[in-house]
Amino acid sequence: KEEDGQRTIVEVQKRRGDTISFLRDCRAILNAAEGDGVDVPSEAVPVHIDFDMASAMAGELKMKEESGEDILTKEIGSAVGLILRDELDLNIMAFECLIALVDPLRTLPDVALNACKTIVANDTKDTSASEIRSAIAALLRNGALHEDDKCNAIISDFNETLKNFSLCFLSKTFANMLNKGCLETAIQDNSEWFLDNLTPSLADEVKSAKNCPHNAFYASECLSALLSASKDLLKRADEENALCALGEAKVFGFTHHASLANVTEKSIIMLESHC
Repeated sequence: KEEDGQRTIVEVQKRRGDTISFLRDCRAILNAAEGDGVDVPSEAVPVHIDFDMASAMAGELKMKEESGEDILTKEIGSAVGLILRDELDLNIMAFECLIALVDPLRTLPDVALNACKTIVANDTKDTSASEIRSAIAALLRNGALHEDDKCNAIISDFNETLKNFSLCFLSKTFANMLNKGCLETAIQDNSEWFLDNLTPSLADEVKSAKNCPHNAFYASECLSALLSASKDLLKRADEENALCALGEAKVFGFTHHASLANVTEKSIIMLESHC
């Protein structure tokens, strides 16, 4: 805001490219627009250049790339930092980053799988990853990331987007882990979270297929992967009356959402075989 009361609106749009890099650039631009200093930490640069005088004189330049473990630690830390912020647009960016991080088509396959294990399976006992699981649980249980936002109609669209992204993240994570054969172990090692917290929430999302078919689609994908990996999940889903919910979602999907109809059919077959 200028001294004469005039305001300048700065809009930053991401058209293509890496989400994390865009986020750093975006915050730097907005900070500069607000008159704040721009502090870019050295670890924000994905490739570090080490200068050696002898090599430089010989015209050689050494490049040191970050390891997969360094990339994973940094990206999870960045996402957690954004999730803990009060700004909903930053919360959304956090889940966009996480979705890209666990997708083997958008991230190094080894990094993507380790991200899945770290965040969902708590494979490394990373305390920061627990913040992500807590955020997902809050979104699925309360429909809002922040407690004060549950009854705020103005920002309900943001919260719906966040819930959709959290389900998309879980769907890609479980699909990756199922493909690599490590989902069953993750369920066994974290049975309380999977059986008592996650499965009932996913079943509830499937039951809301008529109101939120896209959320129901991702929830059904999650259930399909989980049911394929664990007999305990089959039993728990049956207790949550998931078969009935999936059947109703399938009927709705036939006329409104073909992908939903297809994915629910897979889970229905597994549950009927179990019964």
